Amino acid sequence: MRVNNLYISNSDQRKAEPRMVAPRIAVLAAVVVLVLLGLDFIFTRYLIFAEEYSNQGKVKRLIENENPNEIPVFGASLARSSFIPDSISPHCYNYGMGKALYDVSRIMLDIECAKDKEAPIIFELNFRTFIRDPESTINASTFIPHLNHPVIRKAMIDSDLHSWHYEIPGLRYYGNYFNYGVGPLRRLFGDKADSRGAILEDKAQSARDVEVYLERMDNILKRRRSLLDKSKDQNRVFTPIDELTLDAIESQLFFSADEEYVEEFEAFVRNNRHRKFILVTVPINPLLKTYMLNFSAFTDFAKKLEASHENIHYLDYSDLPTEMDYFKNPPHFGTKGAKYFMQFFSRDFRKITGIAQDGSKSLILEP
Repeated sequence: MRVNNLYISNSDQRKAEPRMVAPRIAVLAAVVVLVLLGLDFIFTRYLIFAEEYSNQGKVKRLIENENPNEIPVFGASLARSSFIPDSISPHCYNYGMGKALYDVSRIMLDIECAKDKEAPIIFELNFRTFIRDPESTINASTFIPHLNHPVIRKAMIDSDLHSWHYEIPGLRYYGNYFNYGVGPLRRLFGDKADSRGAILEDKAQSARDVEVYLERMDNILKRRRSLLDKSKDQNRVFTPIDELTLDAIESQLFFSADEEYVEEFEAFVRNNRHRKFILVTVPINPLLKTYMLNFSAFTDFAKKLEASHENIHYLDYSDLPTEMDYFKNPPHFGTKGAKYFMQFFSRDFRKITGIAQDGSKSLILEP
């Protein structure tokens, strides 16, 4: 009888074990979820959004800011290093980002143009603005924290840059931790100052900077010639990779604009006739212009845009005289160059908008 009792007891224990394991797994899963949510919250709040002037911080500001007087500056790193908001208006903010060609600017414009505003929009327009290349220009880390916004979600999905784990707190930043950490590190060890989104650096390009740039561009030209020769040689195989490489090189040397992107941009302009779109080509380092092989096609394109829309004003400073020490590296202004450029742009901006530097309306308007 004792043996039977023991047998029954052990059998009951084995049956009870699954019932005991399930609650433990549930508790463990709940703890893991809470830890992931906690880490995600801390990482998002204290690292990702620690700096308003980071790319993801700028997107957050654009989404949340409802100041009807804010004058946004959109564009790539040329915008970020050239436009000093303090020289324009106390309501101006520089949303420029590295590599932010129209692939990125279209997202920012979509968010901005949905607001009930009449403030002008400053749009940095350069030789490569309307090239379609989202895989190179859209940095997923900039937009992952904002996937709950419908415009951003759609842009990421349409560009095939969305991933399932971006939706899971605690996992969504996987693969992008370096991108979130590099900004604060540069701030810690670099000599850069933020001025409402502008990144200013008291630095002048060195002779070595120029030498490296010229060498890189000369190599690009040599590579282009080699690929062109190969494409014409019937005894050599011109591969798909060769074709892609040649297309990428020519996009750097020759102006082109994606027709669908241009049409979309013009739709933004037409649908917001109550707002002035001030398109600006910033001063170009003479070294760079040498390698823009059909620059006149670009300026013709910009002037055509202006002629087609009453609320577009195009300001071309590409030939503005500059000194070599105005640039921190061949493409970008340092602080000295940005301040020099602002003397000209702020004057022209006031003529177009009638907005004084203190943000008030002046009586000086473009005839």
